[in-house]
Amino acid sequence: MSALLSTRSEFTTSRLRPLDKSEQCCGGWEYAAVLYLSLPLLLFFAFFTKLWIALPALATMVVVLNRARPSGDHLNIFAQGPDTRGLLICGVISALFLWVCGYAEPFGRTFDWLKHFAVINELAQYSWPPINDESRTFLRYSLGYYLLPGAFSALFGTRWIEWFIFLQTWTGLFLLLVLLLQKIHPAQPTLFVILFLLFSGLDLIGWLMYGRESSILAHKEWWTSSNFAYEGHATLFIWVPQHALAGMIGLALLLPGQTPSACARYLGLLGAAVLLWSPFAAIGLAPFALATALRIGRKALLDWGNLLCALLLGIPLAGYLMAGAESIPHGSNWNLPGFSWATYATFITLEVGVYLLALRLCGWQHLRYPAIVIVTLMLLPLFRIGAFNDFTMRACIPAIMLIAIAASAATVEARELRCIPLVFLMFVGSITSVLEIIGRGRDGTVSPSAQTLRSGVLATSPYTEQYSARLPNWVLRNHSD
Repeated sequence: MSALLSTRSEFTTSRLRPLDKSEQCCGGWEYAAVLYLSLPLLLFFAFFTKLWIALPALATMVVVLNRARPSGDHLNIFAQGPDTRGLLICGVISALFLWVCGYAEPFGRTFDWLKHFAVINELAQYSWPPINDESRTFLRYSLGYYLLPGAFSALFGTRWIEWFIFLQTWTGLFLLLVLLLQKIHPAQPTLFVILFLLFSGLDLIGWLMYGRESSILAHKEWWTSSNFAYEGHATLFIWVPQHALAGMIGLALLLPGQTPSACARYLGLLGAAVLLWSPFAAIGLAPFALATALRIGRKALLDWGNLLCALLLGIPLAGYLMAGAESIPHGSNWNLPGFSWATYATFITLEVGVYLLALRLCGWQHLRYPAIVIVTLMLLPLFRIGAFNDFTMRACIPAIMLIAIAASAATVEARELRCIPLVFLMFVGSITSVLEIIGRGRDGTVSPSAQTLRSGVLATSPYTEQYSARLPNWVLRNHSD
């Protein structure tokens, strides 16, 4: 109980004490991660929105980034981040992990890469914002992962687009791992990174109990057959890197480091950037961002830069992303055929409960915001948004990541018998991830140049409702502007 109540202490530490300048400066790696997430946001407002929206939005982003930039000792990335060995660990493991996840030959790509390449081709082949004059619709999607590859493909064609995507994803994963080593200080960095990337719930056990597929290499995370799933980190990067990078880097930036209040000046910008990358990851990140703001106090809650970002960035983004949202399936899961409270209870136990029990025995001190984590992960499976309920699968990313951090950190420190349950759970979860990597690596290749949103399977329902909305839209500029 005392551990659960520890969340409250996050809200009260520095509410009244003013922050000095050094406490409001980003470290060099934090600033690089903020820029990584924010660059697509700059492109979106520069090329998608009407001039009266774009000018104040771009000015706000430039000012906020300037205010948050590192200075003095914070410019020294080696003083505030991992040493050279730690950076090498992050760089090499990130590259190897993405390689086996299908970002380079000879490994295959999953069905979702039809969508990824189709969105990139839409951005590459048509003026921004892409408008379908025949259907009077426009591309309405979370574009954070796609704008840079779309611009690259428009300039240089699709010949090198797979390598560009690899580089973009590697950069994000590298920054994520560097931030984790910088803020968690694990006892064994290499083992911690490997365990974190292979973290998964006990989907293998659930699949053996409920699964219908016979092949051990079958996709296992939909074992409930009840329209909800929590996915492991390998699965996220194999299928949906845009959601994974947004939710994970966003949460890593909220974790306190050497300057616990460094995010005070960019919370609003971070929220807008994550929203463009993944609205569902932004929803999952919101309670942790609020808890962080309350911990920092009025310097975050009342910061004029954060307020301007909410007004000048958040409202137009919502106007764009929510266009036509009424056509997207949504509602409660408990009313759907196949849902049962027994399956729900088993799901929560295998995906969350057993890890929390093992952490309580071994290393609960590593779990931040336990009350928020528990409540979030218990509520998400009860609701759905999207034809395939991406809401539950993506909104859980920040909370699942906190369990992964705590479990990985506690495992590398395990020295006593009471840690055996956690070590066993991490082993079983990693098997699920390895089987997913092997199974999806055997899938066929997906050609980047052949995919489109205007023909083929992605031009049919329910995909048309997911990737487009009808004109007019008050946010988008006309091509004549």
